[in-house]
Amino acid sequence: MFISPGYRARVTTLTAQTLLAELDTTLAEVSQDWRTAVLGQIADLFLNSADRYTPEQVALFDTVMSLLLPGVDRLTLAALSNRLADAANGPAKVVASLANHPDLEVCGPVLERSKALPDKVLVEVADRERIEHSILAKIAARKELGETVTDSLLKRDNAAIQRAILDNPNARISEGGFARVIMGLDGDKSLAQVVAGRADLPAELRPWLNEILNG
Repeated sequence: MFISPGYRARVTTLTAQTLLAELDTTLAEVSQDWRTAVLGQIADLFLNSADRYTPEQVALFDTVMSLLLPGVDRLTLAALSNRLADAANGPAKVVASLANHPDLEVCGPVLERSKALPDKVLVEVADRERIEHSILAKIAARKELGETVTDSLLKRDNAAIQRAILDNPNARISEGGFARVIMGLDGDKSLAQVVAGRADLPAELRPWLNEILNG
């Protein structure tokens, strides 16, 4: 009897959903040591062939690992974050969960290196009312930064964060972001020279910068 691919896909999906539901129920009764051991094994399985998995397979890893995260100790989460940070197709929910962790050792690796983190999550972290400078510095240290992310970081008016962004040619800065930096220079000619060296500095802001440089 011929079974269509579509039918097989639906059966596979239903089977996966059933297994995940059973896993969710089972996890309520297992120890932290069991969670930690299984999480490590699944992370190994994912990372050993991450570049070969389809988006659907990555999503399944994401769901299973997300179910295992609660109750796992900080050191295990920090090690997981460091391992997943370099996976271009890292499991989105897991990576976002690690990025929102308050401990720098846990959130730092993915905030600084993970390509699987969308700008939306980076902005949510950067916009938190109470956040350590060291966590903001990890975001600012990313190889590439979008305008929405640099806008959030520059609002902090932190000189070290501003310098890290301005020194990064792959950090995109909006006109509003440049304006904020220039208005806050307060006669700092050294930082003004760094701003002036940016190829993407809007021409209409250059006269304001020249006043500081020539003052």
